[in-house]
Formats: sequence, C-alpha cells, structure tokens
Amino acid sequence: MPSRLQSVVSFGIPSTAAVTVVVAALLSPGGPGAPKPHDLVHQWDEPTEPGTHAIDVVFAVDTTGSMDKLIEGAKRTVWSIATHIRDTDPNASLRIGLVAYRDQGDDYVTRPFALTNDLDAVYRELTTYEASGGGDPPEDVAAAMRDALAMRWRAGAKKLVFVVGDAPPGARDDAPPYDQLAREAGTSGIIINTIRCGSDPTTALAFQRIASLGSGEFSTIAQDGGVQQVATPYDERLGELSTTIDRTAVIAGEAERAAHAANVEAAAAAPAPAKADRASYYAKGAKYGKASRADADLVGKLEAGVDISTVPATELPAEMRTKTAPEIKAELARRVEARKAAQKEAEELTRKRDEYLSKHKTGGGGFDDAVKATVEKQIK
Repeated sequence: MPSRLQSVVSFGIPSTAAVTVVVAALLSPGGPGAPKPHDLVHQWDEPTEPGTHAIDVVFAVDTTGSMDKLIEGAKRTVWSIATHIRDTDPNASLRIGLVAYRDQGDDYVTRPFALTNDLDAVYRELTTYEASGGGDPPEDVAAAMRDALAMRWRAGAKKLVFVVGDAPPGARDDAPPYDQLAREAGTSGIIINTIRCGSDPTTALAFQRIASLGSGEFSTIAQDGGVQQVATPYDERLGELSTTIDRTAVIAGEAERAAHAANVEAAAAAPAPAKADRASYYAKGAKYGKASRADADLVGKLEAGVDISTVPATELPAEMRTKTAPEIKAELARRVEARKAAQKEAEELTRKRDEYLSKHKTGGGGFDDAVKATVEKQIK
C-alpha cells in the first residue's frame, strides 16, 4: 500500500480550478443541507480532590498506515507529556482520554477510550495502537472530533483536545461537519488543538481552521513525529524502583487485580526512558501526596490514612484471605514502608534526571514538544 504522502503525490490536484474546489469545500460551513449543530458536549459535576486543578486532555490520533512512526513516538512519550503537565501545575488532577480514528471501510472508524486518571491504563491502550488502513488521503476526522466532544468532561476542568493526523477531513455522513464541531467545542469551553504530521497543504488548511474555530493552536511536525528521547544514567534504576513499587500493591477486587496486572505488564515492556518517565510522574505525585497508581490499591489507601478494615476478605488476593486481621495490617504496613523507601530514592533520582535532561535538550519540534508547549501555554 502506498504511503499517505505517496498517495497525495500520485493523485495530486490536476488544476487550479480543482484547488479552488478543495479550498471552498474546506472553508464551507457545511452547506444548506448540512446537519444542525449537535448538543454533543455534556459536562459532569464530578468532585476532585480539594486543592487540585482538574485538567482533562483527549488525544484524537489518526491510526492509518502512514502514521506508524508517530504512533510509536506517542507511546514512548505519553508519560513525559503527563509529567510536563504535573511540572506546569503540581496540583493538577489529570485525566487523559483517547480516540483512535481511521475511515469508513477500515477495521474501525473510531475507537474511543474514556477519560481516566489511570494513566497506566491509558498507556496500555496506546500500546495496542497499530497503523493500518487508510488508502485515499481524507480520513474521518469529524467522527473523531465527535467522539472527543462526547467524552465525560468534568464541569470545572481545563478541557483540551489534540487532533493529530496527516490527512484532511473527508466528506462523511456519520458526524456533523468538522467546522460545526469545532464551533460547538469553542462555545462549550473545550479547546481544540491540531497537529499536522507531514507537509500536505490541504491538511494544513483544514487543521488551521479547526484550531481557529476551537480557540486552539495549530502545530506542524515531521511525518515521523520527530520524537527524540534522551537516555540518561538514571533510567535503569528508576525503572527498577518503579517495579519495586508496583510489587508492593495489594489490589482489592478480582476485576481490578486483572486490570492492574495488565497495566503493569504493559509498563514493564516499555523502553527504558519511558519507564523512567513513568517513575518520574509518580515520584512527583508522591511529593504532593498523589502517589497511588491504582484506586483499588489497599497499600496506597493505608498510606493515605484511609480506613481499610471494612474491605471484605473476598476482595483480597487469595494469598491474603487466610490471614488474620492483625496479620493483614502488619503485611500492609510492611509494604507501606518498602514503598516509602523506594519512592524516596525515586524522588531523588528524578531530580537528578531532570537536571541531566535540562543540560542535554534535543532540537525539539517533535510531537511531544508540540503538545508540551501548547499545554503549558493553555494551562497557565
């Protein structure tokens, strides 16, 4: 299958008249027969921890065949982006959602993943993304925007969407026109940012219009995503400490244990710099009392001063169900101390790693750099 850019070159616009038609279509508000704006945005009055600032971020990512390198870069840097948000606002209560999108006729048109504060689950979902499908350059960008707007947004949150792709929106019937969706986002307090991969001018025109109507930023990056990770002398040890902390968890509930095990397995397979980014994210959270890696983790609850005596024995892992209440309490207390020791070392290594990275900055201009710059500006 030809790459997206090859398709654009091979089937290039043959005349000035055709260019005019394409530009007119992209600038059109939808025409007289277009659907009316849909009330897609619902804001939920969900509580956040006292003293925190709610930040909800959704990435709508083109996962067609030409996006393989960008997708791999996104997998490697999602933790770095989350850490940058925490650096920008140490009191951030961060949730991330995802929408993978392709086009009609592919394996799927969209694949939404709900906003969650479980960033291990977000990473695990990203690891399942594979670049495939596509064909003709237009993709169903509007369907991706529709699903992003339909997320369960917190009413008081800073709300950001990043649409990432290398092809313009196609004319499809399964969603309102992209410009109407961008306007609806703008009037609902959702900022829509766009990141064009590659150099297709038609994509740039559409993505600039989306960002303008959605009160967001337009960025353009290399087709391969331009991600450059710097390895540091602290990555390996941070990864080891992170594994130690993972092993101290005691997860209540069968389904919760299965999900946690899958999250940890995905994190264990990450490259060393990504493991270190994950460890740094949680280390910085520990500094502000937000170190728990799973809501159902009894060790995290005990560390936070939560009474766990009412947890039914049937919710415990099998190896703990035969223990007495004092034995369970002693085991959890032992794990709390082991976790604190690992966290303390991780915090110190994170500080040293940050200093190292500040002295060995890359040229920038990649996917992660574009997101970090935009997030920092919009959060501040």
